[in-house]
Amino acid sequence: MKKIASLVMIMVLLTALLPMQILAAGTGKKNVSLVGKYDSADTAAIRAIDTDNRTLRLRNHSTGKTYTLSYDNTSFMYDSYGQVLSPRLLEVGQIVDVTFLKSSKKLTTLNVSKDAWVVKSTRDHDLVRNDGTAGIRGESYKIDSRALVIADGSPALLEDVLSTDNVCVRGIGNDIYSVIVTSGHGYVSLSSDTVQNQSLVGAWLEVGNEVIYKITPNMLLSAPEGSYKLQILGKGANYQSDIDITRNEETVIDTSNVTINKPKEGLVTFQITPDTADVFVDGNRVLKDVPQSIQYGYHNLKIMAEGYITQNKYLKVGTPKSVINIELEKDSASSASSSASLQAASSASTSDKDIDNSNEGRSKISSNSNASEGSTKKKVSENSSSQSSEDDDTPRTIKGSKIYIDEPNGAEVYFDGKYIGIIPTNLTKISGNHEVIIKKEGYLTKSYRIKVDKEKGDVSYKFPPLVKVVNDEPATDGSSSSASSSASDSSSESSSASSEASSAASSETSGGSSGESASDSASTEQSTDSGSDSGSESGSEEGSGSGSEQASDAASTAHGGD
Repeated sequence: MKKIASLVMIMVLLTALLPMQILAAGTGKKNVSLVGKYDSADTAAIRAIDTDNRTLRLRNHSTGKTYTLSYDNTSFMYDSYGQVLSPRLLEVGQIVDVTFLKSSKKLTTLNVSKDAWVVKSTRDHDLVRNDGTAGIRGESYKIDSRALVIADGSPALLEDVLSTDNVCVRGIGNDIYSVIVTSGHGYVSLSSDTVQNQSLVGAWLEVGNEVIYKITPNMLLSAPEGSYKLQILGKGANYQSDIDITRNEETVIDTSNVTINKPKEGLVTFQITPDTADVFVDGNRVLKDVPQSIQYGYHNLKIMAEGYITQNKYLKVGTPKSVINIELEKDSASSASSSASLQAASSASTSDKDIDNSNEGRSKISSNSNASEGSTKKKVSENSSSQSSEDDDTPRTIKGSKIYIDEPNGAEVYFDGKYIGIIPTNLTKISGNHEVIIKKEGYLTKSYRIKVDKEKGDVSYKFPPLVKVVNDEPATDGSSSSASSSASDSSSESSSASSEASSAASSETSGGSSGESASDSASTEQSTDSGSDSGSESGSEEGSGSGSEQASDAASTAHGGD
């Protein structure tokens, strides 16, 4: 009976197929399979993955253009080892080699690039240099507007990525293809900088060995998202609390819980090599090899000697007695950087922390967890802010020159955590890397990383409009400039995409060239398919790098001044 049933089934199938074969023969048409066929090929970074609609959004690195491809069961995907790969295992920012049909925008094959390298997670990055390069874990790479930058799931500028953000970086050779923010930042402020009729201004705020700032009036700081131990130290305060930093949200510290006591002091003995070195604490010269009474808290420490590299760092005093041993490094033309070993011997088991000062007012804390009882040894890695050379990146005040912040109008602006005023406003020009925070009631707070040149002359910044929060849903602020508005209209992906074109987060002086590299850091994505061919034969692409450069140039102006 089973054999008879099988024969009947075969006969039914043959009967159904026979008319189709006769029809094909009668019309002269041939059935052609498109499986494995393609007419375009690209090396691109994955911009977005939509497994529900079976689409991939890609950034062609050669042209900086973005386009979308669909895929189905006839599209083949492989990892870098040639193994079959599920679309659900793809990652945003991943570099892939793709082939596809230009006319139908259908993916034929996708191979994770064998030539790509990846730095999965790091905070050791310097993305805003204004010279077409970026530093990743001490290595220098090329980067420009073609690179894909993603923060909070949306296109972003390199200036949007703060030094405390964790990023995943991918590239090929010496070129960076993608920068994806994997862990971002929130904000910290104080409910009041006055406690028990005494000011906390001048005390220090430390967030879990990650961020340290000297308290200033009405300050607002950025800090990496996560859970931390917060400490306020100095000016008679010694307060600790557990805090949670949420991405893009502000955490307000209730200072009513802070108590002010008579400031404690510790005896600190400085043992310096060479013997001819001079030691300055908060600008005051102190004796060496003799215990010095210094208030608990953080202090500016400067050690200098003729023929040696000057050391500038912060000193934290938190124990009754300690000994600081520092050996200066000789200054020579072949030395690119300096290092110093700091050893602290304390009668208490608690250890002081040594700080790697990245810029004025802000530092990263480096502590040695392998401390022996009664003493602690620490090694400090000096950076450019400790150098005395004229060619370094040490922040310098440019007398007679200003930084103008012109937009977004009506918002509060903070410069390296310090409250500056209501935009439009200005401040004295200070060279080097800085952090700018823009805040306005009812809008999402936004921060930028900028690099200011050290040339004499004013510089102006116009930042993108803030995103308004309406019923817990973000909406673009309509109070933008014409340049920002036109850039926003050219992109329908997100409000962050409009920020790419309108931001001039790295602007130029009247005679400098930094503005050119600033425009390279922005890239616009348009929502319509242009169908133009790229140098690598890709089709149905969107946007162009040149458009972002024009918008960035329009959004950034330089005030004259010598």
